[in-house]
Amino acid sequence: MSSLKPLSPRIQQTLTKLIADRIGITLRKNDYANFQELVVRRIEATQLDAPEQYYLLLSTNTPKSHQEWEILISEITNTESFFFRDKGQFKLLKKYIFPNIINQKSHQKKINICSAGCSTGEEPYSLAILIKDMIPNLKDWDIKIWGVDVNASAIQAAKEGRYRAWSFRGVDKKLQQQFFREGESCYHIHDEIKDMVDFQVGNLLDDSSSDPFSTIQDIDLMLCRNVFIYFNSSAIEKVLTKMHGALAPLGYLLVGHTELYSQNLNRFNIKMFEESIAYQRPENDSTQPASEFLSIKMSPDSLKSVETKFDQEDLSEVFKGHNIKMHKVALELLRQLPGDSKIAKLGNRTASELITQLENNLEETD
Repeated sequence: MSSLKPLSPRIQQTLTKLIADRIGITLRKNDYANFQELVVRRIEATQLDAPEQYYLLLSTNTPKSHQEWEILISEITNTESFFFRDKGQFKLLKKYIFPNIINQKSHQKKINICSAGCSTGEEPYSLAILIKDMIPNLKDWDIKIWGVDVNASAIQAAKEGRYRAWSFRGVDKKLQQQFFREGESCYHIHDEIKDMVDFQVGNLLDDSSSDPFSTIQDIDLMLCRNVFIYFNSSAIEKVLTKMHGALAPLGYLLVGHTELYSQNLNRFNIKMFEESIAYQRPENDSTQPASEFLSIKMSPDSLKSVETKFDQEDLSEVFKGHNIKMHKVALELLRQLPGDSKIAKLGNRTASELITQLENNLEETD
């Protein structure tokens, strides 16, 4: 049993702030008990006498400090992932975003993709499999896919490309058999897919040489899912600025469905789809209110006429109808905006007012 006393509120706050400032992760209250146990274990492992000494170790710029950060990060980051996670977003990639990118790059035949917060590699490998399926003459193209994560242990696992059955939940068995070789206790990804992805350890908040966006640029598609849920608002804003700068003109950013709530998104085109929201860097980077890019695109067969209404008629008509699917998609978009945002095409009503109207419409429909 450890002889160290539990962390005082002051030192716990100091340590959690240091972690948030360094890698963006904000620990929640229900994480505090586990965090206390972790810090006590690491103090003993590093043969220090007090939490204050551990804080000083993390604050220094020494090889021992870097090694301790690697261990600490591997303990506090969530590496849960699986192939083709979020089927809606991968459906959107296959139906709309990748065809769009492939068409735009048909002359250059060069596409850059980044999976930020890639964990153990399931996401970037899923993107590689999808690209291989969609571009038959792949050898004629220059496809670069980067997987970036702050967790060095997760990156090492990604490079090895070995996965247990749990990583394939919900994956079509034929696809699994096509791109993986079954071993004694795991599945090995085929080299043709493995070679499509470059993995690197990178801190999205760091402005030094470990900033992945100091070398990864002109990105046509960036995924950063289930990362911002651990970040505070200022960290999200800083990383979004970097991501915008790293995207190519007309490049797409996909995140978790509600991870950018209350963020200023004026620098992006906001594209609404039935499956998800996509954030696109404008071609000329002219800054306009995010609401000016209100663009709802759903399955072409069933909702083409609705898309035309959004482009050509008064958008208020959408709020008068009874299309439940449309209302839910519009509601999701509005919740991404600050409540006091005024939308010119909807009579300068605020996002809060429109949310209330849509919620009432949905209640009446139910």
